[in-house]
Amino acid sequence: MDLTQVIGRATGLAGGAGAALLQRLQHVRLPGVGQASATDDPERAARRWRAVTVLRDPADVDPAAGLPTPLAALGDRIEVRVTPAPGDRGTELAARYRHTPGPEEIGDLRAALREAKALLEVGEVLRVDPQPHGRRAATPQGAALEGAAKAAPREGVL
Repeated sequence: MDLTQVIGRATGLAGGAGAALLQRLQHVRLPGVGQASATDDPERAARRWRAVTVLRDPADVDPAAGLPTPLAALGDRIEVRVTPAPGDRGTELAARYRHTPGPEEIGDLRAALREAKALLEVGEVLRVDPQPHGRRAATPQGAALEGAAKAAPREGVL
């Protein structure tokens, strides 16, 4: 067996061991932390609260005074909860659908929460795109960044 085959075999074994470890860690339940939602049944995972921490006093984030526009656009399909954030670090703004949502709706809710946070903290929603200086270079890294930026509104912040 030559060196290339040995390295290939070692890489395959290491990758398999890493995947097995990650699968095990997904099923570990830590006190006070909980369990990864990847192991929840889809119905339960879809119904859970999604939350952001807003650096404002709870009195400034009062849903009775009106929800920020992105959350208000979801109407009575969602319920909203506002509580003081742990450690006196602002306000926790949480929302969930009243019905069992699909993946598209979950993405819409996550994006609405992030936009509401930006509006409450800064007064506007900052955008990465379009690039003010033009297009990104046509490199593998540039293409990966373009794909991530396109998925970011629903799947999270880069």
